[in-house]
Amino acid sequence: MSTQPSSAKRNLKESKIIDAAEHVFSAVGYSNAKMEEVAKRVGVSKGTVYFYFDTKENLYMAVTYRALQTLNEYLYRSLENDRDKKGLEKVMGLVETYMDFCDKYFLYSEVILDYMTLNRSTKFGRDQAKLTDALKESMYYRRVQDIQNLPISLITQELRNGVADGSIKNREQPEMLYLTAWSSVIGFVKLNVAAGSNRQTLLNVDIQQWKNYIVKILRRTLLSER
Repeated sequence: MSTQPSSAKRNLKESKIIDAAEHVFSAVGYSNAKMEEVAKRVGVSKGTVYFYFDTKENLYMAVTYRALQTLNEYLYRSLENDRDKKGLEKVMGLVETYMDFCDKYFLYSEVILDYMTLNRSTKFGRDQAKLTDALKESMYYRRVQDIQNLPISLITQELRNGVADGSIKNREQPEMLYLTAWSSVIGFVKLNVAAGSNRQTLLNVDIQQWKNYIVKILRRTLLSER
């Protein structure tokens, strides 16, 4: 008789291990995280964790994959809610959705950014040492690669739609506009977290007003004829 867990049991156990890993990574960071701590939080042996995730890199990529899946679900939901609106409003909805996502799931925003940094720094043969054998062999690393570009594709497509329907006046390359919006939002996310979860202001600026101001500036940028 096979001792392998059923598909349903395996998926449930994997999910619980990923849940525990998220807690540990949030508490101590990836570098300081120990598989023993993950196992302890799940209530299983370290060997059981390694049975499901043979390396810490694979487990981290599993968290990254879940993060991207969650982000994509948020973005699709935003587009569905705004399906009758023009491109400009859809883009602004996506921007605010992403900011809300980062506020609710800071770890997810961090692992996605970590992955993007890794992906860019190792592209075209640079910094290949960062791309370890364990990472390249990770099943979840390959899964992340399959969906990594979806957020960019969704937003740039709506930027093009906005230009086509006349709601977006800026004629800069959509990817340029995307990167401009992305850098503004990432700066907000990083500094907002640095302020601490109980802080309402940063440098005497109300954080919610700052967020609203970023959205306003991005809207003005898209409405600016260039």
